[in-house]
Amino acid sequence: MNTTRTPLFYMANLGSEVSRALLEYQKKEYKEMQSSIAKAKDIIEKIEEFPEMRGRTWELEILKSIIEDLNKKKFELDKNQLLDYFSPFAARLMAT
Repeated sequence: MNTTRTPLFYMANLGSEVSRALLEYQKKEYKEMQSSIAKAKDIIEKIEEFPEMRGRTWELEILKSIIEDLNKKKFELDKNQLLDYFSPFAARLMAT
């Protein structure tokens, strides 16, 4: 597997952190969730640094908003739809 730090790599890893945060949210493990959210925010910052991500910041802003809502313990989306959003990134990364 190619582990070059590309936007694809970081998006797949962001999906993992968001998935972990959602699981911790459901289990009411808020301290652990805070750690996952912090990691997710760090990943988003790294993604924003890539020149090819310019012009796609609206997508990252939406993800930031979702993560912040989760941080405020008011997650109102369908968990499966959010996780489905990240699936193509993970699949493409695994195929490389």
